[in-house]
Amino acid sequence: MPSTPMHRLISGSIVYRTRNNPEFPDGIWGGEHWRMSHHANGDRVMRAYCELNDDEPLIRDVISAVDADFHPLDTYVRLTRNDRFYGSTWYNWSDTEGEYEGKTAALGRIRDKTSVTRAMRGFGTHNLHSDSWLAARYDFSQGPGIQTFKDNLLTSIDHRGATGPAFERTTTSSLKYSGLETVTVPAGTFECHHFEILGTSNAHPPYDFWVTADGDFLYVKGIVTEPYNWVLELTEYTIERPGQF
Repeated sequence: MPSTPMHRLISGSIVYRTRNNPEFPDGIWGGEHWRMSHHANGDRVMRAYCELNDDEPLIRDVISAVDADFHPLDTYVRLTRNDRFYGSTWYNWSDTEGEYEGKTAALGRIRDKTSVTRAMRGFGTHNLHSDSWLAARYDFSQGPGIQTFKDNLLTSIDHRGATGPAFERTTTSSLKYSGLETVTVPAGTFECHHFEILGTSNAHPPYDFWVTADGDFLYVKGIVTEPYNWVLELTEYTIERPGQF
């Protein structure tokens, strides 16, 4: 007997553009294709293929699973730099501990573990949905404002996420929430939460981003100021029918 799918499927694409850069006449320097499944128990799984064509060409493959509260469950990240294997790492999470095992071209086999809390604000894997799912941990009961968190874990503190993947930390950073806004991008018009990341310890330039206000916290738009001058926009958005291939 055929099963009845109980999960939802949504897929999309995000284009990375840079402004006023003669090296990219069409403005496009990369992009991200993603597919999310939302399961009956509340878990969400995000699969993202990210391609960056500035500096050294980089391909980042990411699979991230979170529970209904957007606390990470397990994560996989693989990096291909200059068309060669650079590193791949699998992460596992509990309410109190994060651990990983992996392999990099430079170091061979790697492993580590660290203490975490249930309230940890996501895990930075450098696909854009790691930013939007970080925002899902904002305490909306406090309304618009700034909430600061410390010892945020990432796979890499490189702005392109081009090192590791391992454990890195920013000592402190903050999320500024400005409220709801209607945002129009090539994929359509969406009701969004507007956030800004402030005060990062790795000197990230000012960064505003907008995520869907429907409970999925899907990435819609981002603006990063100088020296990068990036505009990141959702260009495709599809609600799929599970089981239809």
